[in-house]
Amino acid sequence: MELTIKDKMTSLEKGLYLLSLFAEEPYELSVPDLVEMTGFNRTTIYRTLTSLEEAGMLIRDDMSKVYKMGPMTYHMGNVYLHHANYKKSIEAILKKISYESKESVGIAHREGNNVISIYAIENNHHLKVNDKPGTFYSMNKGCFGKCLMAYYNEDIVKSLLEEAVFEKTASKTLTTKEEILSEYEQIRKQGFVISLDEVASYICGVGIPLRSPDGRVDNVVAISFLRQGDYEEKIERLKEILFKYKEEIERYLI
Repeated sequence: MELTIKDKMTSLEKGLYLLSLFAEEPYELSVPDLVEMTGFNRTTIYRTLTSLEEAGMLIRDDMSKVYKMGPMTYHMGNVYLHHANYKKSIEAILKKISYESKESVGIAHREGNNVISIYAIENNHHLKVNDKPGTFYSMNKGCFGKCLMAYYNEDIVKSLLEEAVFEKTASKTLTTKEEILSEYEQIRKQGFVISLDEVASYICGVGIPLRSPDGRVDNVVAISFLRQGDYEEKIERLKEILFKYKEEIERYLI
């Protein structure tokens, strides 16, 4: 029997081929989907998906049993996007926000259950309050983690909170499931997020959710600053600046 091209593919080639299928709609695929699309047997599919999942290239939704791109593919893509034109456009907007606010500003993205920093513009303060791109954030504190998990699948969020144990790193760090879910509800109701003395003492922030073209909230932009003086008035001023540039940033989201 003459071997087909797929029969001659190495394990690496099969893995890369399967991974490429997740780069097109519907972006989420089950094992039966992949068997039908590729003609590979289930054993090959399972073995390859397991390897890709272990490497962080794919993640599996335990409820729907579908796979989608994982945080490592996002991380690698972000390195590529470092050289993309629209990255420069987003950074230009963030620089305008930083200039107007006189503070540090950044954008974080949720990929699966992970919240990752993707852009950071630091103001010239002596104390740096933003983390560099690629940093992961907790779901219980700070603008990035709280905002993106507030708009995530409620069942998954509750499951994650059941398993998690949170350390109190500052006076207002949220540590219980009840107060975290209450905070998420407040964020969705008001359409913005505030963080006061949650990550560390005197570190504050205000952020707003960013919607992708399909309506999902997978990104958030936030300004961070040191709490002093009339910080409540400052939060209102910073919030206005963020909403001013919201639509402009969203035009570049994918």
